[in-house]
Amino acid sequence: MEHALKRSGYLKADRKDAQADWAAYAKSLGAPFFDMVVANGIAKTLIGEPPRKLLADGLEWGPEHPAPLKNVAELIIEGVCRVRNSLIHGEKFVATGQWERDGQLVRDAFAVLIAAAEFAGPIKESNRPSQENARTKV
Repeated sequence: MEHALKRSGYLKADRKDAQADWAAYAKSLGAPFFDMVVANGIAKTLIGEPPRKLLADGLEWGPEHPAPLKNVAELIIEGVCRVRNSLIHGEKFVATGQWERDGQLVRDAFAVLIAAAEFAGPIKESNRPSQENARTKV
């Protein structure tokens, strides 16, 4: 998905390296996408019990009870991207007693990405925002 976003012009502004602009993509999906995900129960755990951050202080996960995600930007950035970052950087499936929850978060994140692709259609040149609109600072 990151490859598709980059190649479709969803790039963070003011960067020499190409980084996917997930915030711009979330904005392009809009509130109707979030409403559809909630209505269809696509990511109940991801939305209702979102992933926590690994904190430097004691390498503990926090906050203990994060607030539910309430919009499309939070769903993509604090949900899907946080799961992706934790998985890629080796922090999923390492905490004792977290296996089932981590697995569900990964499944929910994938379900959101699949739903986004179906909702918005393929990411391609014709869907690409203008360079000025595609580049946002996060």
